[in-house]
Amino acid sequence: MKEYLTTNQKFWNRKYSAPNVESFAFRLKSKLLDKYIPQNKKLKILEFGCGEGSNMNYFIKTYKYDGYGVDISEESIRVCKKKINQKKFKLINPKPSKDDIFFDKKFDLVVSFEVLYYLSNEDLKNRLISLNNMLKPKGFVFFTMMGTKNEYFKFFSSKRKNKLGLTKVDLGVDKDYRQRQKHPIYYHYINFTKNERELKKKFKIFKPLNIGFYDQSLENNYRNGFHFTFLGQKK
Repeated sequence: MKEYLTTNQKFWNRKYSAPNVESFAFRLKSKLLDKYIPQNKKLKILEFGCGEGSNMNYFIKTYKYDGYGVDISEESIRVCKKKINQKKFKLINPKPSKDDIFFDKKFDLVVSFEVLYYLSNEDLKNRLISLNNMLKPKGFVFFTMMGTKNEYFKFFSSKRKNKLGLTKVDLGVDKDYRQRQKHPIYYHYINFTKNERELKKKFKIFKPLNIGFYDQSLENNYRNGFHFTFLGQKK
């Protein structure tokens, strides 16, 4: 299982179109951040796993945030640099280290949307330590984690957690998905979260401020995208 990071990187290092800001990023400021951070504060913000940069581009253009991003996908970072800024987006090593420093900056806010659950328990721990070190005193984090109510767990996973805390997910079993999406591989590994107690345990390095979730179903009640949300603060 030491190769899981290579597998996940291969799964994501591909061309895809993601031009629009996601709903969980679009509503973040008004629903949560404004309750804890002065509304007129211009934040220095880092997105871990920025993809093609649509969410960060929204924060920069709408709120004038000083935005930075990192990702393990070379193709995604290429798009970010072309679309937004050459110097504020970086390709990073998939293997987390607690000593990682992505930019010579300290951030008011670190966000990671639908990314951290691709790390094993140990790698997640090291990544959170590194992100905590990149925060200013009393800085904030907002993370999402895939729950076991998600369709990936219910329909596409082995439902068995290995010693690293990961569960294999194979989207290739869905013939319609294979026709719509052309991937080099269709399986990868996810660190699912069962409940709020487990969520708090995973993020115990931070002071919890708000625990929530989001969900959507475009097909039927059995197919959904359940994710937990965690707003926290540096202790």
